[in-house]
Amino acid sequence: DGCRTPLPAASNMARVAPGSARGAICILGMVVFPFAAKHCVSGEPADDFISTPEDEVDFASEQWEVTALEVSLLQRGLSRSMDDGVGAVAPEPPLALADAGRPHSEPMRLGTAQHGDDGKRRKDTPKTEDRSWQAARDKARSILGMMTPEEKLSLLHGVGWSGLAPKEGYYVGNTPAINRLKLPALKMQDASNGFRHSTGIQPGATVAWPSMLALAATWDASLVEGVAAAIAREFRGKGANVLLGPGVQVHRTAWSGRNFEYLSGEDPYLGSKLAPAYVRGAQGEGVMCVAKHFAFNEQEFDRNNYSVEVDERTAWELYYPPFEAAVEAGVGAVMCSYNRVNGTHSCTNPDLLKRDLKVAMGFEGFVMSDWFATYGYSDAIDHGLDMDLPGDDALWNLSSVKKLREGSEDEAVTRILSAIYKLRLDQGYSCTPPHCDFPMSSYRRTAEDRELAADAAAESIVLLKNDGVLPLRAASGPRTIAVIGGAAHLPVDLKNEMYPDYYSGGGSGHVTAGSVVTPLDAISRRAAGAGMLVVSSPSNEVEAGVRAARMADLVLVFAGANSSEMVDRSDLNLDYNANALIEAVAAEKKTVVLMQTPGAVLTPWRDHANVGAILSLFLGGEETGTAWARVLFGDLAPAGKLPIMLPATESDTIRPSATSPIVYKEGLFTSYRNPALLAAFPFGHGLSYTQFHYGEAIAETSRKCAASACLHLDVTNVGGMKGSEIVQVYLEFFSAGPLTPRRMLRAYKKVVLEPGKTESVTIELSLRDLSLYQVGAGWVKQSDARAHIGSSSADIRQVVDVHVSA
Repeated sequence: DGCRTPLPAASNMARVAPGSARGAICILGMVVFPFAAKHCVSGEPADDFISTPEDEVDFASEQWEVTALEVSLLQRGLSRSMDDGVGAVAPEPPLALADAGRPHSEPMRLGTAQHGDDGKRRKDTPKTEDRSWQAARDKARSILGMMTPEEKLSLLHGVGWSGLAPKEGYYVGNTPAINRLKLPALKMQDASNGFRHSTGIQPGATVAWPSMLALAATWDASLVEGVAAAIAREFRGKGANVLLGPGVQVHRTAWSGRNFEYLSGEDPYLGSKLAPAYVRGAQGEGVMCVAKHFAFNEQEFDRNNYSVEVDERTAWELYYPPFEAAVEAGVGAVMCSYNRVNGTHSCTNPDLLKRDLKVAMGFEGFVMSDWFATYGYSDAIDHGLDMDLPGDDALWNLSSVKKLREGSEDEAVTRILSAIYKLRLDQGYSCTPPHCDFPMSSYRRTAEDRELAADAAAESIVLLKNDGVLPLRAASGPRTIAVIGGAAHLPVDLKNEMYPDYYSGGGSGHVTAGSVVTPLDAISRRAAGAGMLVVSSPSNEVEAGVRAARMADLVLVFAGANSSEMVDRSDLNLDYNANALIEAVAAEKKTVVLMQTPGAVLTPWRDHANVGAILSLFLGGEETGTAWARVLFGDLAPAGKLPIMLPATESDTIRPSATSPIVYKEGLFTSYRNPALLAAFPFGHGLSYTQFHYGEAIAETSRKCAASACLHLDVTNVGGMKGSEIVQVYLEFFSAGPLTPRRMLRAYKKVVLEPGKTESVTIELSLRDLSLYQVGAGWVKQSDARAHIGSSSADIRQVVDVHVSA
């Protein structure tokens, strides 16, 4: 009972031993589905049914995907990654099942009315629409009046944490379900670039996606949205309904240990285009996003103590825009940061959380603390915090919340409820920790997602230099290739959930790959197909590298750098003496340098005559090797553009500060906006295997233009290969004073062209694009500007003046 649709005929089912006292594991065709007396194998649950810790199943997930092997392992309380490859766990033979002849790595899936037989959402199936904030808030207020003091308190802090890790059966962050009110548990997990394994969750069951900085290098909002949607489906399948991302901070210093986590790179405009795309993608799949870290947490050193002093204009014009854009996209939550701002910790700072975020930006969701960032401030709710995480500090109880200002607690609870209702997390049925072992242990990797991860990584590769040595061609290319460097074949450490490698950065943003395609693996396969021989020295040992180079016609040097949360980088060099290795092999043979890094690095060998090409990939995830091979062998022309500048020297950066307060005295003059900082490769730079001609630009402000101003120009592919170009617009404001940089990115557009083809490009400039922030007045439109249009911040092809009437 409790099911609208009857159970299928017994002839369609094969029984195995009961998995627990709560129910049996049954096989329905190709589907594995645990159920208790009231659980539906197919169809919808009755209206009056809601899951409880004693009687639950995750109806909210897109449907579980379970391999035959995993069924056998689940019976023994085990879970195992199924992929072969570097770092993978070797599978055991499965038990005899109805479909035992099926390949081990192929998941069994359930098809429903909203999903095809492959378990994926059909393209013609509309996503569930969010409620409006107003409707969500109205519903929240109606429920608030039914809540007991204990129930309100339960939403203000997390549960399920012990010491420095979640308890067994809990996610990284958790709030309890309130079954009486049909309120689900909030189940929060890192990270922006995939589902991170933690206590009790096996590694390798989800995809290790490219880093946020890699996605920033695509400059492609549509691609970011698609990747975010795929990540959210993994989260939902693993039982989580809150994704602790995206990270959207604008880089201030190239040395920060967490720069790989941030989708904005060094530019607020770029972040304001990509951040909402990520939010739309993930929240469109029914998983709440958390924009982080608010605000000014631009370095890791002493992050719990230092105080940032930043002026109002710099805050709003340089660091706030990606957060504003996420708010406008409907992000459910914002995470406040560890540091102080103007002397007050971010998570109890009313100027940040109330004045700027909730009032000025109009944010209607809730603010959660970063983990342990509340610092014992029992009045933090009065100052704009809504939820304390991980919540094991016993900061709030029934007695302490009574000391808050009248209405503060109810406002916080209302905001949390509003975010739940806006995303309709109350609809469907969801497991409640610690009883989420089945979805937590489920296998979520699919061939489709790995292909998307490879596409995204390949699109993010930035070609910095090329003298014609690339792409590699079977007919005219080298006969023998040397693959050299420690980053060429680095295995994955499945035992360490937070340690950085050359595929994913370290800390809470680290996602461990179940298997990884290394550069050496992928290039060896492709070279064999092209009739090329590969010799290798997968280390940074100089003498071994030189010996391998002497055997080859062309050398590919793979060099890496890594970084991690909690510490800033000690230098900007490539790891383990890679610079010396590059210099040594370049002295022998034509060399291509391929870098896998978490951010900016130095390239002192860039002008060496034998360094024919340089490419950059900002931690590309588990399909790193696949991405490299596609670009090297010319499957596609490189499309990435730098979301940061690569400095000429360490002196061309802003260093982290060892003392507090940290005064942002440079104002807006960071990265390419500061002419005193010299670039080895400028912001926005990225070559292709083809070339593009920019026609004369025309500015228009007539009624024919749908925006405040429009720029028109023709872009022609004048090379011999299909490729993409990102047309960038940097505005110079005539009336601005010396505190305004000469050029600031305010628009861009991506075009994809076949050889010889031309596209008439129209780029719209909004009122905001044509404005500057003024203290006391907010955003003020400028009447005159000059548009510098080009392929990077330094490669300007066309200049046109824009005049906007009052």
